[in-house]
Amino acid sequence: MKIKSLGIFLLFLFTACSTTKTFPVSQVAPAAEITVKQKTDNNDNNQITVKAKYLASPDRVSRGATAYVVWLVSEENGIKNIGALYNENGEDSELETVTSFIGTEIFITAEREAGISRPDGVEISRVKL
Repeated sequence: MKIKSLGIFLLFLFTACSTTKTFPVSQVAPAAEITVKQKTDNNDNNQITVKAKYLASPDRVSRGATAYVVWLVSEENGIKNIGALYNENGEDSELETVTSFIGTEIFITAEREAGISRPDGVEISRVKL
């Protein structure tokens, strides 16, 4: 009986430390299904995984765009580029990253360059964490 209780406790512990959110339907890419999972690792860093399905190529959403850039909004550090989603005509795409920033929101834009420091392109969708 103790082993079963321990298993339930560990399951609760691992699921309690992470949250998964679904982005709302995008007006510019309505077929896209996008989720973000955030959890804290052993070093108190935030592991963030963004997964997208059915996301059109960025140049179909915004002329000249080459990547979807994922932005983290934090109260202490403002808006930070945490990486890019690359995809080819609806294939699944994923971004896994680790950051010390605690985010309040995540949003995605279609950009000409992935390495930019401020959003400039068309916003695809946004979700509060």
